[in-house]
Amino acid sequence: MPLRDELPPRTGPWASRFDSEESLVQAEDALRATALATRDLSPILPFEAVYGPFLNCAGKATAFAIDPQEPYGPDGEINYVRADFLTLGLLYGVYRPAAGTGPAGPVEEDDLWNTTVYPYPGGRIDPTKVDLAELGLDVPGVDRRFVHFCAGALGVEAVDDLGELRETFDAAWPDYREVIRAGLLHLVRNRPLTVGQWYALTYVPFPDERELTAYLGQLYAYLFDGFDAMPLAPA
Repeated sequence: MPLRDELPPRTGPWASRFDSEESLVQAEDALRATALATRDLSPILPFEAVYGPFLNCAGKATAFAIDPQEPYGPDGEINYVRADFLTLGLLYGVYRPAAGTGPAGPVEEDDLWNTTVYPYPGGRIDPTKVDLAELGLDVPGVDRRFVHFCAGALGVEAVDDLGELRETFDAAWPDYREVIRAGLLHLVRNRPLTVGQWYALTYVPFPDERELTAYLGQLYAYLFDGFDAMPLAPA
């Protein structure tokens, strides 16, 4: 399995950061509590759910993008634009069960290890609100936790950390594992998502549905069938 620093560089349309240690801690506390309450290793929360309405969200995190109108300044340096997160901000947490967690799954804070927490602007598909039927995921055995898994654990900021999840994934809540299993099987067998929808959900680009399906099939084998090599998403 390749180490993270051996993987190709990966970028989405935005870079982002928390603006203070306090805002990061506040986000992590809320996401960890949500993970335990909803039995979800990839919880996603709107900014307002954590920081309060509208202007309360100002000063908590900043997004950066290369200016599409003028990507380079007069000096040849990359020209970044910055935006403060407000109502369209989302907070992503990616967790994994701690070593030694029992077969029933995590039950307290110390049973979850944090992989990453990050802010990201809301895209065309909001994983916290999108109708499952719009994604072709309104099928038995699949719930919103699978959408969160795709957007968070398989999203541009965290997909290279799948190796960390694999180590203790067997200790996740049994119903959570079954949701992820059912969702991946459904995507591989029925191909309900276009690559455009996948990108809108994850910001990871695939050239065509065939390559996306092959990747998801390898991911299923990696998490559930003992396939040794971590599947690599496109950079």
